[in-house]
Amino acid sequence: MSEFAKTQLREHLASLLIPCISQGFWSVQETATKLCEKNNQPNEILRTFQNMVTKIPEWSEQTLLDEVDRIIKTSKCTYIDDLLLGVFLAYMKSFAALQYKGQSSQIKVEFERPNVSKFIHELYKHSARKLWQVAYLFKVLGTSTEQQAKNRNEIEVVIYKCMDDVIRTFLPWEVIAKSYFTEPLPEPEEPPKSKSVIFEDMEDDIEEESESEDESLPGINLTEEDDKVSITDLDEQKPPTIELPVMVEEVEKNPLDEIDSKVEETNDETLVLSL
Repeated sequence: MSEFAKTQLREHLASLLIPCISQGFWSVQETATKLCEKNNQPNEILRTFQNMVTKIPEWSEQTLLDEVDRIIKTSKCTYIDDLLLGVFLAYMKSFAALQYKGQSSQIKVEFERPNVSKFIHELYKHSARKLWQVAYLFKVLGTSTEQQAKNRNEIEVVIYKCMDDVIRTFLPWEVIAKSYFTEPLPEPEEPPKSKSVIFEDMEDDIEEESESEDESLPGINLTEEDDKVSITDLDEQKPPTIELPVMVEEVEKNPLDEIDSKVEETNDETLVLSL
């Protein structure tokens, strides 16, 4: 998602700035052409153009402000400054996506963002160095219309590449490398807290137990008559009696005795045995 936003913002900025910057260089070429025609030196147009673009780094502040105003009016874009900020934020977020995931997941990166005037001036300077080497692209005399159109497209391609270089020059590479791609130092571990044992409650419990034991012990009764000490004997308390069941032994009966008893009970002479 961040890569998509970065591409869209950069392309939109390029579509606004590159045609205006290209028009600025063609304006320098027209000035060089008029100057050579005035001096009757038509063959010195390209050399004069090269000499004039070498003066771009020395532009005064007023000249630069006038050029920025011209670009804003030509592009009809009053939010170039905000757009430029969005481009740099998109680049920084793209690097944040590659951040080394250490113990810290949030890193603050501070850098000085260039304003519109400074950015445009740097774009002019970088483009001037490249276009000085290919000054033949600005040749008009003796060049067909088709070739001039190709040359204009080639000039915009050069400026586009220079814009990418300018964006990179303003990125804080050292801060990015140290913040995003360096493993953070491990945080010092806190020493384990020592566990302390408090004996206050135990002492209170011991005191309470001793007091309860003292209360359960029999008291000491003193009499004034004989000043004798009588201690209640704990042995006087009768221990609880435990009744044990009496085991009655069963006596085996003699079957003959049982028969005799039955005979005595019956008056008849008949004996009935039930076996």
